[in-house]
Amino acid sequence: MFSKFSFSKALILGFSLFVSYTATAKLTTVGDLIQVSITIKGNDCAGYFGANFNACEITHVKSGDTEVFASIMGKFDTENSSDTEFSAGSSASDWTFNGSSANSTDNRKNGTWKYVGNSYPGVSYWTAKGGPKFTLNWMINKSDKALCKNLARTKNCLSLALAVTEGSWLTPKNKNNGKRYDLSHISFYGNKCDNNCATTQVPEPTSIALFGLALLGLSARRRTNLK
Repeated sequence: MFSKFSFSKALILGFSLFVSYTATAKLTTVGDLIQVSITIKGNDCAGYFGANFNACEITHVKSGDTEVFASIMGKFDTENSSDTEFSAGSSASDWTFNGSSANSTDNRKNGTWKYVGNSYPGVSYWTAKGGPKFTLNWMINKSDKALCKNLARTKNCLSLALAVTEGSWLTPKNKNNGKRYDLSHISFYGNKCDNNCATTQVPEPTSIALFGLALLGLSARRRTNLK
């Protein structure tokens, strides 16, 4: 049975996480999407989201008994290449960095990535570890911005994550000097698909308008042929 003590403890834990991580949440507009970024103390796959690589999963709170939003796809370690790991079905060739196919993360403060694999529809979350912290990132639709503005680290906002094939990363800042830490590693999380792995592209507003005009044209042509 769930005791009052356990309930109070869970409530305190949830509140502390809420206060800690919504304070450092950042929302960045990227085309028709919003990138949500949160700075968290600790190591993503070495204690925060799991005790080791194989057990690493994105969850709502630091606990083994909570909803799982995505599992680890791969990890690129810039400090020790032997710590670079991938889940079954993934490999280093599934990603490119900074427009290069050499999987280079030489820029140790920030960069861009692209997923070119086919075992997953895309990346749902990604982290950039630097110093004693890491940034957790995910993309949402611009129409969902209000749901994440002040409540980023909640189930509602985490569940809005889209599967995307490209993104950007920044390492956390050192609060003592204001400079960003060098990148330790970058990790990617997603949900594997068994059948159709096609990534759904969010159409630009202009594309939607053109599509609508095309439908109107076809409809008009049909009416003319029926006369």
